[in-house]
Amino acid sequence: MAGTVAATLESEAVDELRAGFRGGVLEPGDEGYGSALEIFNAMFDRRPALVLRPAGTADVIRAIGLARVSGLPLAVRGGGHSVAGFSLCDGGIVVDMRGLKGVRVDPHRRTVRAQAGLDWGELDRETQAFGLATTGGRVTTTGVPGFTLGSGSGWLERKLGFAADNVISADVVTADGEVVTATEDEHAELLWGLRGGGGNFGIVTELEFRLAPIGPTVYGGLAAFPPERTADVVRLWRDISAEADDDLGWAVASITAPPEPFVPEEWRLKRMIGVAGMYAGSQEDAERVLAPLRALGPVVDLWQPMPYIAAQQLIDPANPYGRRNYWRAYQVRDLDESAIDLFAERAACIPSPFTAFIILNGGGAVSRIGENDTALGGRSSPFNIHLNGMWEGADGDDANIAWVRETTAAFTPHIASGMALNFMTEIGDAELRESWGPKLERLRALKATYDPTNLFRLNQNVQPAVGG
Repeated sequence: MAGTVAATLESEAVDELRAGFRGGVLEPGDEGYGSALEIFNAMFDRRPALVLRPAGTADVIRAIGLARVSGLPLAVRGGGHSVAGFSLCDGGIVVDMRGLKGVRVDPHRRTVRAQAGLDWGELDRETQAFGLATTGGRVTTTGVPGFTLGSGSGWLERKLGFAADNVISADVVTADGEVVTATEDEHAELLWGLRGGGGNFGIVTELEFRLAPIGPTVYGGLAAFPPERTADVVRLWRDISAEADDDLGWAVASITAPPEPFVPEEWRLKRMIGVAGMYAGSQEDAERVLAPLRALGPVVDLWQPMPYIAAQQLIDPANPYGRRNYWRAYQVRDLDESAIDLFAERAACIPSPFTAFIILNGGGAVSRIGENDTALGGRSSPFNIHLNGMWEGADGDDANIAWVRETTAAFTPHIASGMALNFMTEIGDAELRESWGPKLERLRALKATYDPTNLFRLNQNVQPAVGG
């Protein structure tokens, strides 16, 4: 069936599309088709019938029109970081937005307009030219729109809120090919839904963000300790987090030390307990906040003044494209002694050297935004955990997926609702309800307005309300 539809596209619709399409059109066998399918999570090996690379909004409108009349699945690809594999589809159409790289910073208004093909490293470089930033991805190869629409959690979130909270406007091409601009004054309900509701409502071609004076230098880095100090480090990290101001965004994690010169030879490629992140205030305040951690005697201490761009890139090497990834993440309501002991216990049995088991501190600006002001939930949770299972080779699937699932089950007494779905590899009805709660019905009504046939369904999908 899929082959018949693809053949019809080949002979008729694709030729018509090419006639008015400024960007690239790739079919299986074309040069560049294979490289276009390289994504972050190697668990998803999918072969679309067509990869479209728009050169502008008019191309996006044409791509949506082709998907609508063909009935083929439609995937939207930015940075390709979707751990749930939404960046690609089998036998369908992929709209690859990476050709749209326009960016314009207004240093006087402290805003930036960013087209949909940018990743966070590219956007950071432009805003830092003016000593400005917004909350960006902790991995800079992540695409700007997908990251933002699904929450936008980064080192600056306690100071500035999530990336989604800083969106001023969004240009969106809807399922019927209409171009709308969502702001607080126009299509305001759509803007509400875009702030955490994912790619359910159309293809975003441009986002406008609020910026703040950050950089060019911040205090960032990584400290690492022997694994037998895990409980001590997590406990101290928790206590410092409870007293810290909004400038501190950091994580404590079970990680594998890289084989780099800054790691003592006896610790290279061994699992350690690390503390990484960024302090966006003064150097003096940063060193005061970090002093108790340093008193524990880290084996590695790279915390120091550094360019904001360098701080943003700290964990890029640990997150390359092409590994197999099975992730789950949750808000947690507490980090008491039983939770700390459980973290240490589960960290000790991680099967892959590439897996990162992470706790992040919440609060700050994130918690000061009203629960119903955006589609995002879970704003009151003081911490969240990320179970980033990463490994190489399909023969490791069973053991690594089992570790994530078993760790999830063990942490159930500590889990609260409201976690953003960007960090989930498997997403079903339970995850949708846990993430959005009562706001899911509001999202369904919004979906019925802008995408009543659910054309945009390869995402954390919201079914349109019946009769909406």
